[in-house]
Amino acid sequence: MASVKHTHFIVTRPINRATNLVSALESLTSNIQPIEVSHCPLISICDYHDDDFFNSIAENTLDYDGVIFISGNAVDWAKQRLTQEQWQKLINNALYAIGEQTAKVLESEISQLGLSNQTNPANQATITSPKQMNSEGLLSLNQLKNLKGQSWLIVKGLGGRNTLRCGIESQGANISELAVYQRKLPDLASQKAIARTAADNPIWLISSIEALTNLSRILNRSVQYCRIIVSSDRIAVEANKLGFNLVAQAQDATDHQLTKIVEQLIR
Repeated sequence: MASVKHTHFIVTRPINRATNLVSALESLTSNIQPIEVSHCPLISICDYHDDDFFNSIAENTLDYDGVIFISGNAVDWAKQRLTQEQWQKLINNALYAIGEQTAKVLESEISQLGLSNQTNPANQATITSPKQMNSEGLLSLNQLKNLKGQSWLIVKGLGGRNTLRCGIESQGANISELAVYQRKLPDLASQKAIARTAADNPIWLISSIEALTNLSRILNRSVQYCRIIVSSDRIAVEANKLGFNLVAQAQDATDHQLTKIVEQLIR
């Protein structure tokens, strides 16, 4: 991995998920050498109303053997969509989170509602998150084996892979899904700003297939000149297919690992 000098790094997470990473990268400036850090979201997060789920919610007790949150946005939007009583019932189930950031958002919600009861561990809400921060990592957990007769819920964005649903169903569980948001291309003005930013040859930090795909669509045939850092093997494979200039790969999508890889690059 070759070092880079005086480089502009672009954080591409959605608007409400970038603050800590931007701050961590900016802190490298004084410790090592001057770098520029900008936030340029490649995904627009929008509201989505899951009619199928909410039409049946009167008969649904929100009592599950396990509730899986795909992302921090899934937590935020589910809280907005459900009534306070429904939300409290939902997160009083056994909770599973894909990703460190998702787990932190859930932990904050549990703390605010006082569900973490140290004096009565039987009533203590629990969150399980795999070290491998994707569907495959979650499915590898012992808690997701032999689920015959159990009822599980996945809280997610609209669309996405079916890996998790199919994996849980294969273990015998009844699975429901609640889509609470949708991912879209940034608006036209933002797309034009992204194209202008790309002309300066920055390095983009990419932590999802959707962000990579959107950047490819916006830049069209110019991706071979676009330098990126990715956070998983799956994104790296797709980046190579699309023709991006893959500079480095972080171990995962956490703030720590992305900051670490940038620090290594600018030494």
